Amino acid sequence: MNEQRSNKSPFRYIKSFLYIISIIFIISTLIDGFSFYSTSYQQRPQHEDYRTLRPAGDFGHGVGIAGTLMMLFMLLYSVRKRTKIFRNWGPLNRWLDIHIFFGIMGPLLVLIHTSFKVQGLVAVSFWSMLAVALSGVLGRYLYLQIPRNVQGEQLSVNEIDDLKGELREELTIENKIDQNQLEKIEKDLSLEQKENKGTLRMLLAIITDDLLRPFRMKKYRRRYLRNMNLPREVEDKILALVMNRSLLNRKITFLNQVQTLFHYWHVFHKPFAIIMYIIMLVHVGIAIWLGYTWLF
Repeated sequence: MNEQRSNKSPFRYIKSFLYIISIIFIISTLIDGFSFYSTSYQQRPQHEDYRTLRPAGDFGHGVGIAGTLMMLFMLLYSVRKRTKIFRNWGPLNRWLDIHIFFGIMGPLLVLIHTSFKVQGLVAVSFWSMLAVALSGVLGRYLYLQIPRNVQGEQLSVNEIDDLKGELREELTIENKIDQNQLEKIEKDLSLEQKENKGTLRMLLAIITDDLLRPFRMKKYRRRYLRNMNLPREVEDKILALVMNRSLLNRKITFLNQVQTLFHYWHVFHKPFAIIMYIIMLVHVGIAIWLGYTWLF
């Protein structure tokens, strides 16, 4: 069972639900507080929502605490990844999904906490936080370009060969796809690799391939499947299998370049994360030292 085949797990729907609820909360907060957030900094103390939405206000302070906790919870992924004790605590790719969720929603809540007033030492932390969040999106994309099993662990060469064989067998034997036809389909869907293709060009080519793939799959359905007079659900199954095998071939083709890029991504991502956490802890420590409390 490969990573692509685990997409229908309940976790996927729970994750989608959390994103929807969080986005609704953030949008409603921005709508309700638009009058305050759009007021100039000098006039905010006279605004009726000042004591609630300012960073030290009940709501502003609360979302700041929530955002800080989310950013601290992000570290659980590193603990799970590097500690053998927690190796059996769920698949690594799910921990990464939770890590990304906190990495997106945490900074958004912190931004609301600042009431969109970023300056001084906090500005350094904020821009570091933004760099971490944006680079995290790229990191997740690169992570998906490396063949992995359902646990999120990188597949060995033998495991990749076995997986390709399983997909080929399911297509040619169970779904009656001719071997020559399968090779022609894969050639049509494959992303050409040029020996002199640079890292940036490779990444842009992969992104373009992902964007255009749905249209190419529709073209494949019209060109190859319509003449077979198959039920719609069988067509969908074959399309999914062909796409999985095509993506696996692409990941194998660009594996070395993606791994190199992933390494450099870590070099960029980690320093900003360290700066973010250091300044965040300093900020929280100073707030506590000055006596800023929330509801307790």
